[in-house]
Amino acid sequence: MKKYRLLDGSMSEQLKQFGYNCNDINNKPHWTFPANSDQSLMEKVYRSFLDIGVNNITTNTYHFGSILDKNLSGQEEKCKLYEKYFEDTCSLLCNLAQQYDDVQVWGSVGTFATKFHDCSEYNGKYMDNAGAEESAYEYYKTILTLFQERTTIRNLIFETIPSQLEGEVALKVLKEFKEMKAVISFTFMENACLRHGEHVADIAKKLKESEQIIGMGINCTDPKNVLPVLEAIKNCEFSDIFVYPNLGDAFFMVAEKGDFDDSDNYDHRLRSWIEHGATALGGCCGIDLDMIQDLRSCVDILNDILFADNNGKIESSQFEVLRESYSEHENTNTLLQIYS
Repeated sequence: MKKYRLLDGSMSEQLKQFGYNCNDINNKPHWTFPANSDQSLMEKVYRSFLDIGVNNITTNTYHFGSILDKNLSGQEEKCKLYEKYFEDTCSLLCNLAQQYDDVQVWGSVGTFATKFHDCSEYNGKYMDNAGAEESAYEYYKTILTLFQERTTIRNLIFETIPSQLEGEVALKVLKEFKEMKAVISFTFMENACLRHGEHVADIAKKLKESEQIIGMGINCTDPKNVLPVLEAIKNCEFSDIFVYPNLGDAFFMVAEKGDFDDSDNYDHRLRSWIEHGATALGGCCGIDLDMIQDLRSCVDILNDILFADNNGKIESSQFEVLRESYSEHENTNTLLQIYS
């Protein structure tokens, strides 16, 4: 049996904790990526995840694609500098990971939408434009070439893909890099449909047919929309399914944070996610380190049960026994109410 694993949380949220402002004029439109110019800062951020037991951690390379926008002033010169930052941050994380037990580093490949830096990953409409398929192909090939030639990372995670066509392009490019293995992660709306509107079933089948695909991911998705996706792809029997939703679209997509319903916590559905195949749990936009640390407690409990003498069957009575072991974590009881 394979242990459940803990993914990291929001890079932007954690950078904020160390004083980095993604919205600073010097960092727009590249968001988190310019933080890689400060290796001391990035070491603190990476270690903050590793120190709480994150064992699936991603490089801060998601927003590299923003520099590929040729309409930006000084793009060519800055691109060369950003390629160095790309190499440096990957090397740093790989070196840090070796200091911890059982940590796997994943190279983050941001959606093609990062090139447009306009939040269009939440609808995927850019893939309807003439020449979009060819442009997306060049985009992904550029980034995978960087991973291939300038890093030792061979496990990639394509993140926040909103359409079937973009997923197919990512898979096509991956096949040209035979050493690479990948999880391809999508962002969803209701009823197991990608943000662009396609049902997940067709792209899931195509992923399953590839020997380079380790698994599938669900990220930057309202927690309410995760379970229908897991139900729809269950027959594919992916060996790994990464689930790392955001705080909820009601919170993330509107200006007034007061519109967010705090009772709709992203973690209260953990049991159903696990029962439907999730193997790694974490968070995306809005999920901070405290939430990931609380999730660490739940993952530990799940693994205690999995490897107990009960064939991995989850019994609610066992959670009652284990609660006291993790009582030092403030929100553990709240997180485990779904197992009662």
